[in-house]
Amino acid sequence: MTSLNRRQLLATSAAATLPLPALAQSKPDKLVYVGDNGPWHWVMVEEVAPAFEKATGIKIDFTLLPVDPWEARLKAELSSGSSGIDIVQWSVGMAGWVSPHMADHEAVAKEIMAKDPNWGWDDFLGGAKRAATYDGHMAGIPYRITTGIMHYQKALLEQAGITKMPETFAELEKAAIATNKPPERYGFGLSGRQGSAILTAFFPWLYSCGGGLLDFKTGEILINKPEAVAALDFWAGLVLKDKVVPPDATTWEYDEIVAAGQNDRYAMAETFAPYGTLINDPKLSKTGGKWEWATVPGHTDKSQSRTWVDGHFLGIPKYTKNKDWSLAFIQMACSHDWMRRSMFRGNAPPRGSVLRDPEMVEKIGWPPVAAAAIETGFPTPAQPVFSTLQLSLRSGLSQAILGQKTPKEALDEVATNWQRGLRRAGMRAG
Repeated sequence: MTSLNRRQLLATSAAATLPLPALAQSKPDKLVYVGDNGPWHWVMVEEVAPAFEKATGIKIDFTLLPVDPWEARLKAELSSGSSGIDIVQWSVGMAGWVSPHMADHEAVAKEIMAKDPNWGWDDFLGGAKRAATYDGHMAGIPYRITTGIMHYQKALLEQAGITKMPETFAELEKAAIATNKPPERYGFGLSGRQGSAILTAFFPWLYSCGGGLLDFKTGEILINKPEAVAALDFWAGLVLKDKVVPPDATTWEYDEIVAAGQNDRYAMAETFAPYGTLINDPKLSKTGGKWEWATVPGHTDKSQSRTWVDGHFLGIPKYTKNKDWSLAFIQMACSHDWMRRSMFRGNAPPRGSVLRDPEMVEKIGWPPVAAAAIETGFPTPAQPVFSTLQLSLRSGLSQAILGQKTPKEALDEVATNWQRGLRRAGMRAG
């Protein structure tokens, strides 16, 4: 069966089985969807929306924007109580200010299950549901859930006498040194530019070391506690002491960590799970077919392994006049078959059955590792003040890996900046 025929079959099946809203709610000509412009929308835009329109006669009007305009559009319309948006796509870090404007999506999920008991709410990973919840309120249905996992070239480790992916920080350091072959290839790659990617590059080591950021309820700052300092000392040490990281990695963000893997610049890296598809594709990558995946090492024991969880959710704003139709679209987009299809075109769906599907394991490889990481991972902080606090953390991490400050000095300065930031926000700092 060709790819086109699969799409046609799915579209026909969806059109035939989608439970439609009660006729009491008038049918609009279109539903307005506002989200970001990430390429992982391909299946939703090019396949799900046409199938939904065929089933209902309703067009999905997509407004897909770069991050800053996307957030600005949502903040402006939601804060004014506008009914101009029917489906809100939002990410984990936006939950603090998005949540008050969204319907209770535990109730939304129950409505969907009442119409279609086979839809499978229990199939959504618990970590994905936690990431969709802020202050006890679930503000969306998970659609895309990303996390950080280890990507490694198994053959390179074996050539160095290492028979399995390292399970502790010390083992990882040893493996990075053993596979380090500068200047062509280094033992370890990371996203070290002073941007948002530097946080996802550091957080697994912080969490796996037992460290944290801060307690938003009590105001206790954790970022300069001994556990956090130990994590940064290890992470920065790979760059400065062991010299197993490419020197230009301090300029890398999202595209660069992928390109470096494709061009054989490192033997191992912790980065976004879905990047494994791009790095391991022989059509795109010099190293295609050579990669395998694992959850990140623990500090002194594998059981300590923890990582970050982020992602995107589809939500129904309280102000839409088309709630039932919005629900019907989300029901279709988040169904098992469409999420499975979306995985082949760049999405990272939150359904356990999709991530653990034997075909996905065979063709893509990383999905079951991502599923395991998501279940124990920590969602990106969603408290609104963190969008400001994270800027000083980015700076501190950058200073540490550039050798401008020791890990302790860098994190102490971050903690001082956070105390000021919390006070300005009217929050207690401990």
